[in-house]
Amino acid sequence: MTAVIPAGQGRVLDLPGRSAVELVSGAGGYDVTVRRVTIPAEDGSGPARGPHRHDGCPEVMLIVSGAGEFTTPAGHWPVGPGDVIVVSPGEPHQTRNTGPGDLVSLCFFPVPDLGAVTSELAPTSWEAR
Repeated sequence: MTAVIPAGQGRVLDLPGRSAVELVSGAGGYDVTVRRVTIPAEDGSGPARGPHRHDGCPEVMLIVSGAGEFTTPAGHWPVGPGDVIVVSPGEPHQTRNTGPGDLVSLCFFPVPDLGAVTSELAPTSWEAR
């Protein structure tokens, strides 16, 4: 089914360390999940977005605005507007805001129920600092 999701639409999610709007998911009858994720500037006012993984599911992220750092056990990379990040299924990762304003991304997953394949992880030695 073809759909146009107007700006401002979507289901607001209550997630630690970020605000997220689920634009598309199985709840709407789709076979994919698309989220707009906003990670606020790190000012100590709330929990940071921790490391996590998506078992059996890749993730593709498009950085829309802001400045950040993307981290996996393999390394740390600066990210900014226009950058695309492809995360392999099951790969632990974390995105951190390193700029003064919000870090905004669009995140795409080829599954209808992202919660079923996502695991939050304890902080580790590779986690972004």
